Amino acid sequence: MSRLAVLLALVLAVPVAAQTAHVRVDAPEGEVVVDGQREGEAGAWIGVAPGERVVALVDDLDAWNPRRAERAVTLADGDSVTVALALPLRLRVETLPIRAVVVRETASGRDTLGVSPLTLETDGAAPIVLVASLDGYESVRQTVEPDAQAVTLVLPLGDDTVPEAALLPTQRSTLRRTLVDFGIGAASLAAGAVAVHYKFRADAVDDRYRTEGTADFGDEALRSEALRLDRYSAVALGAMQVGIGALALRFVLR
Repeated sequence: MSRLAVLLALVLAVPVAAQTAHVRVDAPEGEVVVDGQREGEAGAWIGVAPGERVVALVDDLDAWNPRRAERAVTLADGDSVTVALALPLRLRVETLPIRAVVVRETASGRDTLGVSPLTLETDGAAPIVLVASLDGYESVRQTVEPDAQAVTLVLPLGDDTVPEAALLPTQRSTLRRTLVDFGIGAASLAAGAVAVHYKFRADAVDDRYRTEGTADFGDEALRSEALRLDRYSAVALGAMQVGIGALALRFVLR
């Protein structure tokens, strides 16, 4: 065997070292995800294959909607790269009344965020200017500090607007429930009155049917009339009982 062949065989016998790069996410805390796979914790060096990679920092992978920051990096073999990532801050935006359109004003223009209540992600670098608008109310413009976690914009009622029940998202209107309760109560009382009325009439007709020595004694037409009035009374009584039961259930479920 020639020397060249021996040298080639020795070279081929030496295992080729796997190409590796290292990346570290500079952040106080969080989980590091590379190309969709969890690889480690923030602050630790992580070995990854060279190439273009998407490095992400996530506060809690088990959360339903975790905060997330990411950046694409290109890594060569042997690189050790530190990626600075900061998780966004979240601002809860509510309005009084609710369902107002919220707009964010920036140097480049206006960005419609949606209808309140909503959650806005920010970098926390500068104050945020929000504008809330709703038909029948005056628009409100407010500057929110960068580190704020929640803000409520109160819209004054317009000059020609009849006020409605203005509620925070965590409140429930008592007006509608009260009106429904009054309606059920009134209907129950009316049904009770009808039941008593028809019962008295049925008893009077039945007395005429059963009283001996009178012209109406034993009249089958009166007996049928008494039974009919008694059925009306029973139906009205049942309606009253249903109304009272519904009213009691509503009080229990409050």
